[in-house]
Amino acid sequence: MRVLLKYLILALLAAMLFMAQLSLWFLPNVELVTLLLMSIAVSFKFKDGVLVVFLFTLLEGLYWGFADWTLGYLWVWSLLVILTQITRPLTQLKANRMAILGGLFGLAFGFLFALQHALLFGLNMGISYWIMGIGFDLLHGFANYTLILLLFDPINKLLSQLIRKAESRYGNRHYENGR
Repeated sequence: MRVLLKYLILALLAAMLFMAQLSLWFLPNVELVTLLLMSIAVSFKFKDGVLVVFLFTLLEGLYWGFADWTLGYLWVWSLLVILTQITRPLTQLKANRMAILGGLFGLAFGFLFALQHALLFGLNMGISYWIMGIGFDLLHGFANYTLILLLFDPINKLLSQLIRKAESRYGNRHYENGR
């Protein structure tokens, strides 16, 4: 039952990511996915965070259609999970440090996709993709920084409370990331 509960929670978190992104579609490069994935990454094991990324990307693909961006979402968002977990000792889960990581990730987002474009479509395509999107990356980085600075602590606290509640009701700390 506990394993089923964990997968149900992860599926609901993926659906929450999808709805959060869908709700802000009209604001270019302003999204809550970075914030929410970072919170998930510090609350769950690596493989669980990546599973959420895969489910989220599947939902995005089913809604918007699958294309080369789908592959990018899989590895770029998984990279965020990895970076969040690797830098956890440095950030110490402090909102201002997490905001710096999220802001830098937003700045690098277009560059990471440009790398993929360069591999798939050639170096010139990758370079032009990156140059054309630098303004969006600046907005993405600023929005990530601001949203994480304001919302990381309450979101992380809420997620931790929900995990503790599920643990107390359904058993031990089977799925939490060692906290």
